[in-house]
Amino acid sequence: MAKSSLDKLPVPLIRNYDDVLSLAGEGKVFHVNNPTIGTGVTGQTSYAATLSTLTFRNTSNNKIMVPLYAKLYQTGTVGGGRITIHVSTLEVGQFTSGTALTVYNANQQVTNSPSVLAYHTATLPTFTTGNQRLVHTEDVFQTVTAANGLPVVFPSPGFVQVRPGGQLDIYTLAATTGPTWMFNIGWAELEV
Repeated sequence: MAKSSLDKLPVPLIRNYDDVLSLAGEGKVFHVNNPTIGTGVTGQTSYAATLSTLTFRNTSNNKIMVPLYAKLYQTGTVGGGRITIHVSTLEVGQFTSGTALTVYNANQQVTNSPSVLAYHTATLPTFTTGNQRLVHTEDVFQTVTAANGLPVVFPSPGFVQVRPGGQLDIYTLAATTGPTWMFNIGWAELEV
C-alpha cells in the first residue's frame, strides 16, 4: 500500500489544538502562574523591545512550543485610557536576565520536564535585524479607575508555533503606569 502524502506532515500540523484535555493527558501541556498568589507582575509604561513582561524560551532541539491559552487579569488601577498587549516571536531566542517562573505540567501524574523556560520582567538584548516577528496585538480600552475587559493575548490555540531554540515574548504597557497582572498561561510542547 502506497504511503499518503499526509504521512510526511509533522504531527503538530495535523493535531487538533482544541483538544487540550488529550494533550494534557499525554503530559504535553505546561503552564505558569504568578510566582506568589495574590501578587501581580507589572508591565511597562511604553514599548521597549528589550523589556518584556513575560518571556518563554524554547530550549528544545526537537519540540515546538504551541501557545494554547493566556489569561491575564489586570489588578489595581491604570491611567492612560488603554492597555496594549504585543506578542512577538524570535526565530533565535535572545535573553539576558529575568525572574524565573516555575513551569508545571498540567498532568500532575506525569514527570515530563518542560523544554520551555518562562520568565517575568525580562531583559532582552537588542535583537538581530529580522529576528523578531509581531504575531498579535490587542488593546484593552478602560476607564482610569479599572480595567473593563480581558485582553486577547493568544487569539486561538496554535495561532503561532515557536520553533526549537526560538522565543515568545509578551509585552504589556499603559501610558501612565504599567499594568499589573495575575495570569495563567499554557502551551503544548510537541515533537517535530
